[in-house]
Amino acid sequence: MLHLKKKIIMNSSAFTLIELLFVMAIFTVLASVGVYSINMYLPKQRQFAAARVLKTDLVKARVHAIKTRTNQTVNFQKSTYDIKQDSKVFLKRNFKKDFNWSGVELKSSKNPTFNMDGTVDDVSTIEIKCGGSDPLFITMTITGNIKIES
Repeated sequence: MLHLKKKIIMNSSAFTLIELLFVMAIFTVLASVGVYSINMYLPKQRQFAAARVLKTDLVKARVHAIKTRTNQTVNFQKSTYDIKQDSKVFLKRNFKKDFNWSGVELKSSKNPTFNMDGTVDDVSTIEIKCGGSDPLFITMTITGNIKIES
């Protein structure tokens, strides 16, 4: 009987070290492909998020101009912008400091001004870039409508 127990223990199957190393190598390859895919995906998502934040802030500035019956001017720098009511800063946004989004760039041909009736002086287009992705555009019409376009 003792001899039979030893035989059963010796014949039991288990994973070998080679098999475990092979499975770990497969998981490592899959994880590295996943990390690469996520890193390629993030700049585009930051760009969309920056466009939504900017659109929200522009709507705030328009509503604030109507509410306070004052003009609101938006000044753009490379990755920052501020909204001024006369000479006082109403809102200041820096994508690197506020959200830790590096690489977000803003470009506008002119600094739009929201008048006290919610209209804009002239049609304005703001270009938003992040990384190597295609730019997004925020267009503001004279009537004060704000739209994100790709």
